[in-house]
This record gives sequence, C-alpha cells and structure tokens, in this order.
Amino acid sequence: MTAEPLRDLTIVKLDPSGRIVARYRGTPRPGRPGWIVVEAVWELRTIDVGALRFEPGDRLVEYFSLVEPINAFALYADSGTFKGWYANVACPAVLVNDELLWRDLYIDVVADPTGRYHVLDEDELEASGLETDDPEGYACIVAARDHLIAALRSRTYPFDQHPSRVAVESSAGAVQ
Repeated sequence: MTAEPLRDLTIVKLDPSGRIVARYRGTPRPGRPGWIVVEAVWELRTIDVGALRFEPGDRLVEYFSLVEPINAFALYADSGTFKGWYANVACPAVLVNDELLWRDLYIDVVADPTGRYHVLDEDELEASGLETDDPEGYACIVAARDHLIAALRSRTYPFDQHPSRVAVESSAGAVQ
C-alpha cells in the first residue's frame, strides 16, 4: 500500500474578527507533529514590511501551529537567498478538508537574516479596545508575542529550520 500524495491546500487568512482577508494555494511539506508546513509563492505586488521586502516570485515556507498561537513564514528570494522571517500572533490553525484557516491576532514579528527583529502592529492591538473589553484575550495575545520572540531568539522550531543567525537585539536595542 502506498501513501496518498499530499494535495495542495488553500490557505485562508482571517482578520481578528474572523473575516476572510486572503486566500492562496500552498503545497504541503513535511513538518513536526502539531504543525502544518506549506510552501507558497508570493504572487502579489511588492510589499515592504520593516526589514523584509516581499516581491513577486519570492518563495515562502510557512509554518502553522495547530496548538500554539503563532505561525511563521521563512521568506526566500526567487534566487534562493534567505530574506528573513515574518511571524504572526494567531489563533492555532485549523485544517478543514483542503483548507487551512488561520486567524491573525494583530501583532507581527519581522526578523532579518541576522535575526534582528521588530515587533509590528502593537498600535492596532491597543486601538482594538481588547485591553478593556477582553483583558484575558489581550493578555493571551501579549503572552503569545513574548513566546514568539523567545522562540525566535532561542531558534526553537520552526526558527531552527532556516539559515538565520538569531541576534539578541530588537529594534529597540539589546534584549536581556
């Protein structure tokens, strides 16, 4: 008996309120238990995000946790050069048939190939009113941000899967 070949998945990104904001195809790759890994090609216009520049033809290896409130995208230029990481605080991903759904929860962390990172969109979290309206949810998002940064700094999976040298500095300076 042979294993059934992996089929492409449709990745569906939801905003914090659960509305669909992006839909694209990805090819499953091997990953650790509790994670779904897909490879996708950036087909949209060029976008500059802090230390990273997404350009048409770039390749992404995307890691979606089914358990932890994070996901992470390793970004490669069309030439194969590693460009860095784009990681999200997110609800754990859900796989339904051939759709992988993930819900973005405001905060993103971007790291260049040296590991220097920047935390993005904390202003969006503050503007959401969650700190007052849902203090427990707000605290979970902040804790997930801290967990994501710790995983990046310590090169915990999936950050150990690609050739970055993780520094111990954020855009705000040294991290102790």
